[in-house]
Amino acid sequence: MAEALLFLAMVASLSTVVISQDIGRFTWVDCQSSAAPSPSPSPSSFSSTNSTFWSNVVALLDALPSAAAGKGFASLSHGNGTDRAFVRGFCRGDTTPAKCATYLRNAALGIRSRCNSSRRAGIWYDDGSGGGVPAPMFCFVSYADSNASTAYEDAFRQLYQNRAKFSDIGAWAYFTLISGLAARTINGSTSPPMFATGELVYDPNARNGTMYGLVQCMRDRTTAECDRCLRDSMQQLPRCCYGHRGGLVLAYNCYLRMEVYPFYDLAFDAAPSSSNRQKMGKKGIGVILAVALPIGVVLGVVAIILVVKYKRKSKQKMTLPDNSDTEDDISYIELDQFNLSMLAAATNNFAKDNKLGEGGFGEVFKGILPDGEVIAVKRLSKHSSQGFHELKNELVLVAKLKHRNLVQLMGVCLKEEKLLVYEYMPNRSLDTILIDPVKRQQLDWSKRIMIICGIARGLLYLHEESRLKVIHRDLKPSNVLLDADMNPKISDFGLARAFVRDQSRDVTIRPVGTLGYMSPEYAYFGHVSNKSDMFSFGVIILETVTGRRSNSMSGCPDSMPLLSYVWAKWKTGSATDVVDASLGSHGQYPEDEVLNCIEVGLLCVQENPDNRPDASTVVLMLNNPTTASNGGRRVPSRPAFFFGSDNSTAGGTSLVVSEQTSTAPISKNVVTISEFQPR
Repeated sequence: MAEALLFLAMVASLSTVVISQDIGRFTWVDCQSSAAPSPSPSPSSFSSTNSTFWSNVVALLDALPSAAAGKGFASLSHGNGTDRAFVRGFCRGDTTPAKCATYLRNAALGIRSRCNSSRRAGIWYDDGSGGGVPAPMFCFVSYADSNASTAYEDAFRQLYQNRAKFSDIGAWAYFTLISGLAARTINGSTSPPMFATGELVYDPNARNGTMYGLVQCMRDRTTAECDRCLRDSMQQLPRCCYGHRGGLVLAYNCYLRMEVYPFYDLAFDAAPSSSNRQKMGKKGIGVILAVALPIGVVLGVVAIILVVKYKRKSKQKMTLPDNSDTEDDISYIELDQFNLSMLAAATNNFAKDNKLGEGGFGEVFKGILPDGEVIAVKRLSKHSSQGFHELKNELVLVAKLKHRNLVQLMGVCLKEEKLLVYEYMPNRSLDTILIDPVKRQQLDWSKRIMIICGIARGLLYLHEESRLKVIHRDLKPSNVLLDADMNPKISDFGLARAFVRDQSRDVTIRPVGTLGYMSPEYAYFGHVSNKSDMFSFGVIILETVTGRRSNSMSGCPDSMPLLSYVWAKWKTGSATDVVDASLGSHGQYPEDEVLNCIEVGLLCVQENPDNRPDASTVVLMLNNPTTASNGGRRVPSRPAFFFGSDNSTAGGTSLVVSEQTSTAPISKNVVTISEFQPR
């Protein structure tokens, strides 16, 4: 009892929780005070409405509704040092995009008006339509001065309960239902991600004998963090609300609710099978347990043995090399290991009909595992010009990177051959669609802006939010893969470079990459930084908007390269002339969004890397086009690699490559002599 009172006193001292009546009947707001420790110490634990930090928070809150509405989740950041702000928000998984945008907008207004003197805060928003406790909780928004959760936030729970009674069998059913939903949430089998609903019949003789459950986690949390949050919440609800027939638990990283009536859109109940709709009458519960448990144990053991024997893959610590071409070093990563015979069977012995593509690394094949799962198998060529160094680099990096906009590595085979196993992307690469006039018709503007924003979020994760700071170095449309819903995923990390957290740039002796996407400072002087990737991304933006290749002059008037063509049109105020004709004429696409993307693309391909925006700024600009019209961003200047007439040239044609002076040999036709490795 004393420990409970001490805990309650600690919570009271750390936060101010308010029930707001004007923005939602049961909206909870948690404005953390200075007693709540932050992982990123700041000069002051409090913000003020005229501080740079608070201005960054407001900008991110304004951008959040449009950024999160489509997918139901967004994590944004902006600023530098102690002024950097992080905002994230999610809507309940059964919320429509339109309602999600409305809920997030109202929640953002609520947290701005109530917590403008805190550096960390959260709001759980309800529009008041529930009519009583427990509240529906339609969305959650938080802002902070770091992207990591504090101990206070990990422990924070706000609980509601219903008044109706239920029996011990109901409590047993509650744990059965919620445990199953939590397992589905963390194993990645749900859509939307980290969201699951279900029902379970615990008393077939009662009028309200069906139990309904919903669980959800923040999508930027790891599966371990999601599992920990849901398990703790699942235990807390009975402690708080035993003797009640329903309730919910609000937390910073997850949300849990159980009722004896449907409270979510039943169309999202993705598993109405016997495992989710069990009947457990009071009289039959003993018989069910006596029969089901032993059979379940036996079947489970048999299934495990058969799966291990049939699929012949096992998860274990595997050894990867660090600085050598052999496999005797000491870098350990946990990955599924496949054997060659299994992958050969999956790909029909690497048949040409299953070939998806190839590069300097080798070939990539489509495969189908015995359980029906479709995979992509990257096979190292015995004559590869890049070889084991790149395989090792990709394996070490990709195994440590987890983000919805990065292709996920599923496992490896390093015995008889060197193979990497990835999730399968049915729509292949962005490159294959952009170069095909017929396939390009599939890309309406909503899909193109989704692809652009997804790549930006992937870069933000690589450059700033992952535990490694990774520079891709070979970002191009062929390395952007598209899943069944056209969501983009960055792939091919063979040339990527991992930096220490405080390192911003490096110099490489031999630049590698693809001509047309390499920044001038990297191509000519070997200077690599996150701004090198932003240059490549700028080129991809312009290619996606125009439907034209950067390293091809076809389709551009006067045989001008893409960057020069777009810049010339931008300067004359006719930028919409460059828009892909397959998008239709003016009025058939949102012109402000298209012009915003062109402007962001031109900003990213500026010659001086210091003038290019970083990934966090780009994400903010893409989600908030109004910052351009309000004068809140830099005006683009002439891009690097500019061919054409310019005011700085006396009426002639100029080639602008770099402001720096190079001692490298120059060919007679003013094109550099560089060695590029093929991809």
